[in-house]
Amino acid sequence: MPAFFRLDGSSSSLLISNQAPVPSLAWLGDRLESDVDEHMLNHHDDQAHAFANLDARAPMTLFPQSASGFMGSAALIGHRQTGGVATQFACELASQSDNAITILLVDNNNELEITQHIALDPSSDVASIRTSIKNTGNTQYNVDWLASATVPLPNHFNQCISQHGRWGLENQSYQREIGPGRIDISNQHGRTGHEHGPNLICASHDVSVDGGDALFVHLGWSGNYSFRIERLSDGNSYLQCGVLLSPNELQLEPGAAHECPVAYITKGRGLNTCTQRLHAFARRNILPKWTRTHRPIHANSWEAMYFDLNDKDLSALVDSAAKIGAERFVLDDGWFPARRDDTAGLGDWTVDTTVFPNGLGPLVKHVRSHNMQFGLWFEPEMVNPNSDLYREKPEWVLHYSNIETPLARHQLVLDVAREDVSNYLFNCISTLVQEHSIDYIKWDMNRDLVLAGDGTNPRAAKQPPAVYALMQRLNQAHPTLEIESCSSGGARVDFGVLAQTGRVWTSDNIDPIARGTIQQGFARFFPPEIMGAHVGHLHAHLTGRSTNLHTRAIIAMQGQFGFELDARVLDETDIKTLAHYTQLYKQHRAWISESVYWQLPTSNTALLANGMVAQSGQDALFNILLLDSLNTTRPGSQRLRGLEAQKRYRVNLASSNIEQLKPFNRVMPSWCEGGFTTTGELLMNLGLALPVMPPQSALLVHCAAEKPNP
Repeated sequence: MPAFFRLDGSSSSLLISNQAPVPSLAWLGDRLESDVDEHMLNHHDDQAHAFANLDARAPMTLFPQSASGFMGSAALIGHRQTGGVATQFACELASQSDNAITILLVDNNNELEITQHIALDPSSDVASIRTSIKNTGNTQYNVDWLASATVPLPNHFNQCISQHGRWGLENQSYQREIGPGRIDISNQHGRTGHEHGPNLICASHDVSVDGGDALFVHLGWSGNYSFRIERLSDGNSYLQCGVLLSPNELQLEPGAAHECPVAYITKGRGLNTCTQRLHAFARRNILPKWTRTHRPIHANSWEAMYFDLNDKDLSALVDSAAKIGAERFVLDDGWFPARRDDTAGLGDWTVDTTVFPNGLGPLVKHVRSHNMQFGLWFEPEMVNPNSDLYREKPEWVLHYSNIETPLARHQLVLDVAREDVSNYLFNCISTLVQEHSIDYIKWDMNRDLVLAGDGTNPRAAKQPPAVYALMQRLNQAHPTLEIESCSSGGARVDFGVLAQTGRVWTSDNIDPIARGTIQQGFARFFPPEIMGAHVGHLHAHLTGRSTNLHTRAIIAMQGQFGFELDARVLDETDIKTLAHYTQLYKQHRAWISESVYWQLPTSNTALLANGMVAQSGQDALFNILLLDSLNTTRPGSQRLRGLEAQKRYRVNLASSNIEQLKPFNRVMPSWCEGGFTTTGELLMNLGLALPVMPPQSALLVHCAAEKPNP
């Protein structure tokens, strides 16, 4: 076998050393321009060995194990009923093909095989690690923990940035120091969750959006998981991630195999670099192809009507939505029997004829008369105890015998991994999609998994792949159908579910001030064009805060633009304002779906700024949000990013809120009214002079490259 392997991307290199019994990751980072051989790697890894340790230095490998003397989290923890807790794997086969390395580890004593497939995407510089286990013995093997990936951290990485939050305030960044001991970020919600995202950043102390060294890790999994970061007493640090299992949840019968969720990794200079790589990778390797087409403007019925549905009012809402530029109308919750509130009806996926005497046909026809697509809300994985389905099939829910499962939103969770449950849901949904040529499904999931068992054994880890399979089956049966991942907002966002869905309802909170940090955190790992971002009401329903319509629209322009409001009550001024932003979105969406995202460094924590720059460098949209009052009388300048230094750009205020800003400015920067022309170099270094902005206001700036004279 070769002594080492090398993968090169456009800006990164990955080296695997095959010297130890188990291969190790010798390098992941900037592309190496020099030739490398195994002798060089051996010398660079020839570290001093101190007293008060084991006689032999424990290697930091791709699959660490306690039998080698590794004192951190072993990559595999499991056992047979007959014993065999300690494992001792050795590399039996390692090979390279194109941009991937395959490693086979064998433990003959415990009759186990581990296969690791390590790839480096050459265009995006994102590495992926896919780990699987096979039981080659003749007795059952119980897996308690199996890491998807273990990644060594450079010595100078002493910062950890994770994403935390709650319902209505997802994707909040939290930074802490990597010190002695283990940081364990574990999720037991049965979905990716509001509280923790399956994302982690480890970095140097000087990390910023522009500089410092950063390592991004994402686990493509929609269930329970654990991220572990530890600095050992010998100075070595590592990051490890995998599915968090309950006792007896993963039992491998003789000859059976199990594949872990994929871990995605990239290491680069500055947070923006890593973000851009993940966006590029997702667009080419994860997201459905329909996400590369023009994203239609949504109008959703939920905050306009809630459960108070009827044909007449819905038709009026459709008319009003069409007037402000909507291209897809989505009928949200409340269309099926007994659904006058959230206490009943889930699971009975037929149309309520007391609300729609002639079915959904007339409404769908009316929507299409405006040349709009039609979308429908489902919550397939859930059931209300007050439903015909539960009364007929109570054994279909996840549960433990003789223990009452706590309700959440008056509902329980169906065991989708059961074939009969999956078939029932497919038939219900597929029938409606076929009957009405439904274009889009808003697929919701409004509760955590608690006591997720089959009566006796835990089942939480079976739920995500079963949901993926059901979505895939629907996509195959209806190739033009689009599915959105909604989970009380952003509680199910990861590369696992995005392979089937391709749009996310980012948060149930549409307050643009809250959305500023929510959407910035979302875009750190996921492309902005898949982010559902709607203009809400004057008074945000979740927070009660009142914000200017321009601010609401500018923040919604960061993602897939839409409306979550009652368009029937808008006055002509509001309609004109929304028409302006609707036209802006339509004008720029062709390049936005392939744009390069930049988080901008700001001079004050009250300012949030982001930009999307076309791949061609010809267009850019930057938005600047002021959360609260500044502590200076002048706002100064905002430096831009991503422009081509030598190009000349025409800079204009794209948002139509100049009249709202004028009362706060004794003298306004002249470009706000007439625009100006300058170079990308000056915009990125001197910056753009900002007007005085009242708290909770926003700007949208368009930079268009001038065409050179012929």
